[in-house]
Amino acid sequence: MSNVHTGELLNFQDYSPEHNDRSARIEVEAVHTNQYMSNPNYGFEEPKNVDEPEAAPQAGNHNFWTIEYYQKYFDVHTNEVVERIISSVLPQKVSRNYFDERIKGKPDLYGPIWISVTLIFTIAVSGNIANYLQNANKAVHWRYDFHLVSYAATAILGYVWLVPLALWAALKWTVVPEGQDEIETQVSNTPSMMSLFCLYGYSLSIYIPVAILWTIQVSWLQWLFVLMAAFVSGAVLIFWLLPALRKSRYFPIVVGSILAFHFLLATGFMLFFFHVPSTGDIPVSVGSSTVKV
Repeated sequence: MSNVHTGELLNFQDYSPEHNDRSARIEVEAVHTNQYMSNPNYGFEEPKNVDEPEAAPQAGNHNFWTIEYYQKYFDVHTNEVVERIISSVLPQKVSRNYFDERIKGKPDLYGPIWISVTLIFTIAVSGNIANYLQNANKAVHWRYDFHLVSYAATAILGYVWLVPLALWAALKWTVVPEGQDEIETQVSNTPSMMSLFCLYGYSLSIYIPVAILWTIQVSWLQWLFVLMAAFVSGAVLIFWLLPALRKSRYFPIVVGSILAFHFLLATGFMLFFFHVPSTGDIPVSVGSSTVKV
């Protein structure tokens, strides 16, 4: 064993980084080369380009005239529809900010469409029942009036779409800006067109049971139902839209218009479909004879 001086062992040795990197790289390359050369089944394959899946189109970028645009307005659960129907009749059952928290951010058209269709057929059927009861003791051959369905559909669908559109335009152009810093806040508090369609559709739910009660042939009771339905339906709308209505420079006129249109709708339903005609001597021909009723 050769003698090594202790001083040489304690001295630091100078190793060049370039020499170390080069030798390490040569050793690694030699190992891989020997491994592949010793394997007779080795074949070089060029790496294949893997096609990355295309990003899915973002929801909400669909055109207004496409069906995909309206799919989000029918994405609603049954319990949400029931909750909104109850809130349209009894707003105290839900929180004060229910419109801002649940309806304004996620309006739906599923509930309003079914409520409108149900109300159309309820009024048509109840109107014919009321007409039958009015002529039950008269010598008149009664027939079902199928035209009541088209009349009710025209009135209800026109009301549900035109009146919210007019209210949306009124709120859009009559909101008073208090300052440049508050414009964005005011715009966010103003309900969208779809949220108004949703609100007005649900507000008609009170008329479904009232349309059945209108078949009772008592004049003062029918008018009581008119006032009750118009007041409840209009008051719920004002209750939900009050923060936005207060920003309008025509606040009393807008509130009065909401109640007036609901009263006109209820009055039109009652007078056209359920009104008891005044009694008098009206000649009705039955066969060859004429009977006064």
